[in-house]
Amino acid sequence: MPKNEKPKDENTRLGFLGIEIFDNGTAIRGAILITDIDTKPYEFRITSPVRASFFQRALYGNTLEDYMHIELISVPLIKELREEVDLIIISSPSLLRIRPKISIPVALISGDAKPVSENPDDVSSNNGKLVTITTHDEFPTENPVAKSLLIPIMQKRDLLEPFERIKIALTEAHKQKIGESTK
Repeated sequence: MPKNEKPKDENTRLGFLGIEIFDNGTAIRGAILITDIDTKPYEFRITSPVRASFFQRALYGNTLEDYMHIELISVPLIKELREEVDLIIISSPSLLRIRPKISIPVALISGDAKPVSENPDDVSSNNGKLVTITTHDEFPTENPVAKSLLIPIMQKRDLLEPFERIKIALTEAHKQKIGESTK
């Protein structure tokens, strides 16, 4: 390996994508945290609050949440990234619907306190919890790829912890009214 070339795992970038709801459900913010395999941050992007108008609520009906989470928050966040990302990690099942709209693989991870599981998607993490790794049904080849990338990382890092960082950052940004227009 050339002297200045890093091993692949040092160049691996993970994107943790999260969404939080504020103001009694009237404002939604999203953020994406790009990290290395040790979950050290490289890039962070956050949206302004997204609020549905009366007409949007009426016209979109029960599809409004999907539209807001995917089209207005997640896709724009990912398109604005400067870092090249190997895998987007989500903790909300509804965000799996972003996968057909982007070219980056997406993996849903969820933690469970159960000690034993028959689910082949369950993997033991460094803190003893079982973590389930799921990918979009239309991209079945991405599940083994996501597992091969995430399982070694999970042996030393809690992959659910970056979502706590995102939640804290989103809450603070909302308190400080970051990104809100001053009309």
